[in-house]
Amino acid sequence: MATIATQGSNNTAVVVLTILLVAILAVGAVYLMQDHRTGSERVGDAVAALPHGVGKAADKLGDQAPAQNVKRNLRDAAQ
Repeated sequence: MATIATQGSNNTAVVVLTILLVAILAVGAVYLMQDHRTGSERVGDAVAALPHGVGKAADKLGDQAPAQNVKRNLRDAAQ
């Protein structure tokens, strides 16, 4: 009987560790993704950032990882 309980605990630990590993890999994949914005999206981001300064607007024209654009992506998804 004790063996069955131990196997159940081991199975639970394996499942939890597997879920954690998948979550870590997913987060890593998001941080390593490339910027696939079109030119018009880059210009739109730059124009939106102009009130915050020309330097910030110029930064929006360059490549940005999607992880840096979470706020923009959430705003676009809500529309």
